[in-house]
Amino acid sequence: MNRPLIILAACLLAACAGGARNAPPAAVYDFGPPVERLAEGGPWSSVALEIRAPYWFDSLGIEYRLLYENPLKLRSYAGSRWAGPPALLLSQRLRQQLGLVPVTGQTAVSCVLRLEIHEFSQLFDTPQRSRAMLQGNATLLDARHRIVAERWVASEQPAATDDARGGVTALVAASEELGRQLATWLNDLEKSSRLRHCRSTARENQ
Repeated sequence: MNRPLIILAACLLAACAGGARNAPPAAVYDFGPPVERLAEGGPWSSVALEIRAPYWFDSLGIEYRLLYENPLKLRSYAGSRWAGPPALLLSQRLRQQLGLVPVTGQTAVSCVLRLEIHEFSQLFDTPQRSRAMLQGNATLLDARHRIVAERWVASEQPAATDDARGGVTALVAASEELGRQLATWLNDLEKSSRLRHCRSTARENQ
């Protein structure tokens, strides 16, 4: 390589490095401060929460779909990201709301609430109108991994703005609404005695 080409290559590398330094930092979002527990006294403290999600949930991207253009294409905002994997943030928020414990080999639990996520994204019906969509399947398993109950869950919230901030706010709201749905479901199962194999239910603590 001759001297002019070496100088040109060096200049291009310097320009790229300078551009990277001047790029604005990404906006980082999480689910905000902890929320109050929906059920007092830890009625489901022996129920563990397990979240299963598609592989793309491992990324930090804030996902959205343009339904009016191509609903099969999953996109992510270039200048914004989650503070951690969305499945982890969702698990943390639901455990805060419901008083559940994480699935670990060191925690003694009698039942597992397994949540399989199928959709967690911002859906644009038009360029100016979008909504957050959280969909999945909830299954309650006993200590022998037998199905106690299961149901389809869905939570949808409108986005106030057509950007990452609006999508994040709506997704957090949809997650908290899902927590309320799950609390109602667990209460109904408790009233029908279907949680009798799960220790530390509200009735057993009385």
